[in-house]
Amino acid sequence: MWRALQVLPEGGHCLHPDDCAVPLTRAAQLFEERRSLHALWDFVRRFIEDHYPSRPVPPVYQALVASPPALTGVWPPCGPLFGWAVQTGQITTNPAAAVPRVRQARRTPQALSASEVYQLQRTAASQRQLAEAQAGPDHITAAVVKARRDEALLNLFLYTGLRVGEVAALKTTDVVLGERSGKVVVRSGRGRQYREVPLHQAARHALAAYLAVRPADRGDSLFQGRRGPLAARGIQMRLAALGKAAQVDVTPHVLRHTLATRLLREVEADLVAAVEGLE
Repeated sequence: MWRALQVLPEGGHCLHPDDCAVPLTRAAQLFEERRSLHALWDFVRRFIEDHYPSRPVPPVYQALVASPPALTGVWPPCGPLFGWAVQTGQITTNPAAAVPRVRQARRTPQALSASEVYQLQRTAASQRQLAEAQAGPDHITAAVVKARRDEALLNLFLYTGLRVGEVAALKTTDVVLGERSGKVVVRSGRGRQYREVPLHQAARHALAAYLAVRPADRGDSLFQGRRGPLAARGIQMRLAALGKAAQVDVTPHVLRHTLATRLLREVEADLVAAVEGLE
């Protein structure tokens, strides 16, 4: 991150090492003497301002000086700053080497509530019904295909928990639909694992409706867009558009986590019922 501070906006020239040696040496001394990251941050901020007295500060510089040390006493650019200085011979030792790094807690995606799931499904169904009504009976328009595809996408994610890459890789032959059962075949999941995932009734009906109107001359990829198969990014964008219409923040990973949360609750409920029955 500190390396970006060397780059000047005009012509891409770098600061000469001699221009950095004294400031970096003083910064290292300041850090060792006071053990104050706030003081170091203030020093770097003033150093940047001195080098840009009459020119606008580049955005990357603004981002750096706009991020003072946290209350925990850790400043992320501190280590890379002195590490680069040691590598380039500006200073001999890294005074921040012993500063412990604070690991960012991994954020678990929030599962959707039952009302949010209903709102998404209701919005997808409404868009499909509107497209069908506008097309008229026995007429299949591009809007009908698109609406049925999006509804199938939503229900497939909701009831299978597939990853977005796995959905993008599905072929029409990977969907097996029967009157009372169905499954989707994942031929190359994470770790190249083959698996078969059963389909909920809502997912079966939505997929059957989409397959009934899906153009047969568009290749074997299951989900098609205007210009060919929907890639992972295209699928994410379709879900985002549906979520925007339903006023629900949704991503493929959120839908996957929603299914996992629901299954966990059902397992816990079955376990409680079994325990209560034994007592």
